[in-house]
Amino acid sequence: MVSLTSLRQYAADNNIPVISPSNAAFLLALLMQHKPIRMLEIGSAIGVSTAVIARALSQWGGHLVSTEISVPTQAAAQANLNALGIRNVQSFCGDARQLLQTWQQERMSNTVKSEFFLEPFDCVFIDAHKNQTHTFYEACLPVLAKNAVIIVDDVWKFRHKMPVFYALLQSKMQAYSLHFVDDGDATMVIRL
Repeated sequence: MVSLTSLRQYAADNNIPVISPSNAAFLLALLMQHKPIRMLEIGSAIGVSTAVIARALSQWGGHLVSTEISVPTQAAAQANLNALGIRNVQSFCGDARQLLQTWQQERMSNTVKSEFFLEPFDCVFIDAHKNQTHTFYEACLPVLAKNAVIIVDDVWKFRHKMPVFYALLQSKMQAYSLHFVDDGDATMVIRL
């Protein structure tokens, strides 16, 4: 039987990075505070963070759009979500930057193919290739609502992979807060 505990064990056994229990608790607290209805996840891995987010959103009728670039990983995430009985997730396989550009073009030309992309997102959780965080950040900005929240995981442990992201935030004078939830790591919260 699939559970978050069994998925975490599988991830540990197979060296797959997934959201830690303490980061998941922090993320849940943020979501409870903000209560996003339409949320975007960039980087699902095998679906642990996806399941955590989706279960929270389901409490107030929210929906999650999740992207994962790896075909086998996205397939595993979808299978795990199905096994957990989670239904409020639309999962896409592909490069989030290209997907976001396509969705923005569809919105601008009124040719949106899915109801999930009719309105901007209230919140985004970025947990993908750390050296590309700056490109994910810039790609998601056009599809975010005015007062959206951007949550970026693992920004302290992998800060050596993210100098361009930190420089970009500084150049835009974008305020952010760091929350040191796990030993030696932090989650970044940006409120637009």
